[in-house]
Amino acid sequence: MALGSLVRPVMPPAVRACLIVATALFVLAGECGLHRMALPHRRSQVPSTVIGTGEQAGALQFGFEMGTGVRTHMPSNLPYLPLMAVLLVANWAAAVAAGLGFGLGRAAMALGRHHSGDATWWDRQWQHHERSLRITLALAAILATLIALS
Repeated sequence: MALGSLVRPVMPPAVRACLIVATALFVLAGECGLHRMALPHRRSQVPSTVIGTGEQAGALQFGFEMGTGVRTHMPSNLPYLPLMAVLLVANWAAAVAAGLGFGLGRAAMALGRHHSGDATWWDRQWQHHERSLRITLALAAILATLIALS
């Protein structure tokens, strides 16, 4: 949001809108399988210092980093859409809503798998429906972005 405050005054609204639309099309094309380009992100998973050490501080730090997106593996470019929207046009309320949406989305997958009762079944279901779910989620994110910015 603060970085966007530096960009907004020097970039015309039409250019900002075009960048958001381009990001949306890029993300949707990737989710549809038309390309495999991944935007930059940290490709680290749970560090070995957190697993098995029993240290609460390490686990809390990792949880904070993972929850805020600082340390995360993103199998999709989808989070870049709200990031661009927040950076280029969003107000504070939309930025908070985008952050909450990101956090809820991250939690939904883990909680869904955990509470499914059978993680192997859940994994098979995800693999079977992954393509249609990715496209549905991308379209929902694009729609939510349009609604939030209108």
